[in-house]
Amino acid sequence: MKARAMGIAIALALITVAAGGAAPALDRYDATYVAEGASLRYFYTPDTTDQRVAANTQDGLVEQDRYGKFVPSLAESWKASADSSEWTFSLRKGIMWVDSKGQKTAYEITADDFVNGFRYVADPKSGIKNLSKDIRKLIVGLNNYYLDLVDIDSGKKKDLGRDQALAAFDSSVGIKALDRYTVTYKLTKPTPFFLSFLVMELFLPVEQDFLASVGQDFGVAKEKILYSGAYYIADWQRDKQIVLKANPAYWDAKSITVKTVNLQKVVNADVQIQMFQRGELSSASLSADQVKALGKTKWASYIYPAEPSTVTYWFDINFTSANPEFKAFANNLNFRKALYYGIDRAKLNELDDPYQPANILRNTVIPEQTVFDEKGKDYSDYPGVKEIRASGNHYDLKKARDYLSKAIADLTDGKGGIKGVSAATVDFKPIAQFQVDGKLPLQILYVHFTDATDTKRALLLKAMIESTFGKENVVVELGQVIDDMFAEAVEPRRFDIINDNFRFGFADPSAQLGRLITDGGINDGMYSDPEFDKLVADATAKTTLSERYAIFAKAEALFLDRCYVLPWKMGGGAYTISKVLPFTYPRGGFGITRFKYKGMIVEKDPITAARYLQLKTAFYKELTALTGK
Repeated sequence: MKARAMGIAIALALITVAAGGAAPALDRYDATYVAEGASLRYFYTPDTTDQRVAANTQDGLVEQDRYGKFVPSLAESWKASADSSEWTFSLRKGIMWVDSKGQKTAYEITADDFVNGFRYVADPKSGIKNLSKDIRKLIVGLNNYYLDLVDIDSGKKKDLGRDQALAAFDSSVGIKALDRYTVTYKLTKPTPFFLSFLVMELFLPVEQDFLASVGQDFGVAKEKILYSGAYYIADWQRDKQIVLKANPAYWDAKSITVKTVNLQKVVNADVQIQMFQRGELSSASLSADQVKALGKTKWASYIYPAEPSTVTYWFDINFTSANPEFKAFANNLNFRKALYYGIDRAKLNELDDPYQPANILRNTVIPEQTVFDEKGKDYSDYPGVKEIRASGNHYDLKKARDYLSKAIADLTDGKGGIKGVSAATVDFKPIAQFQVDGKLPLQILYVHFTDATDTKRALLLKAMIESTFGKENVVVELGQVIDDMFAEAVEPRRFDIINDNFRFGFADPSAQLGRLITDGGINDGMYSDPEFDKLVADATAKTTLSERYAIFAKAEALFLDRCYVLPWKMGGGAYTISKVLPFTYPRGGFGITRFKYKGMIVEKDPITAARYLQLKTAFYKELTALTGK
């Protein structure tokens, strides 16, 4: 109770601090989105729009508060075994699912809903592609259960019927409803960071009778799901608008200040700013050009840096490209090193932060200030990773050209012909189609989104690479995806290089490194490195965090040295202009927490940069006092 009182007092202090005190809070939040969501099946959220909707319409067992601390949600309490390999959660009683009109249904949220959520997730026919091997191997029996179904569906396993395999879930998988309000998870190894898994969408509940009634239509419309979170979907018009309304039956309704969330699809960043200036939006992210333009107007005093996120942006290299020229070069370490030193990441970051572009550089896969060992040491301070994190911008013209010269010597016949490569038509339709002749210059297809900033970045990257290496050696072709990078480019392998980003799933380096191994869930380049795979496996086998992290750091250092991906920027945006009072909503580096609007306070007027700085200072002072970090 004392801690809760402190949190309320701090929140009030933040609201009223400096710069004229607080303005009246509004009950509406207006924002935009760029890419249409894949569906409303909240267990699979491949893009930001999906994640925002899922985070606000569904609750899990726990959540993170505005300090990032794990606190009760649909579970009111929990306990872990002495070795943290078994976790038991006690649910709140009398919490009801609501429908797309915000009306209570006849279904109470129970322990069975969490068991059935994973029953759905673990069925390969559900198509939940983010169920990684790490998570399957974490829960007792889950990996064997999943693989049995995969083998049955492929025809490989014929001695076991599908219905029989499905029926084995209750007896073989370590997720059990001990009674109506108690659910337990048995893990294959001690996992002190298990709570951080529970803010992932994979661990959300589903009501089995409702799921059975809608069948394959689950998530195809707002009426085809039920809602357990702070909001329900009141309106969903594809490629136009998503409206969320506050759930009147929500277990923590008193914490929901914003009653209506209106999300509009707006691809053009300039239109977004115009809408904000007209009072039609509550917040907007700013590109470098917009920051510069607004810096000369009355809006200059309202621009402030956005908080960085644990999302890391990196360039993916397609090791299996259907472009034979690029495939030859991609599999050569000297060429990848040439790209490593030949891409001026600070210059690229100027499109987001024209004043301090180095501030949003990220050199590592695992974000800083996110994962801590048993003694509170930041993983990114471990040897190997620490040096890379602190290395700054890697751009080095001489090294880049030297490495390219080595790659050309390795891969060409001395007369410009690329060994083993003949003339061909590269068919990446509808993104691109072009001819290659098996000779220098090497042709590279870089694929990007159609929005203004990404298009500018693509043009800048093209000019950068061609200038660094010379058009006689390298030529960059550009291709665009309209909506979904994975569906349009990655999965059908229609790219040579893409700019990709991945959120950090849970509080352990395996959240990313475990998905970057050979055949890993985010190994979009399709490289293979047994040495890296072994280091990741060795680290995963350790249960003492410091021992675990030391090996993971070696693995990450090797991975980055071999340039399988090229990290370049942290997520979160560089600058923003907003009416949203910062630090009033959940803070989280894992799962979908960072997209929650719970607790958000929206004021009538924009927040000034001066006020933001005061709010930030006060918040981090309190955060340090609470966490000691």
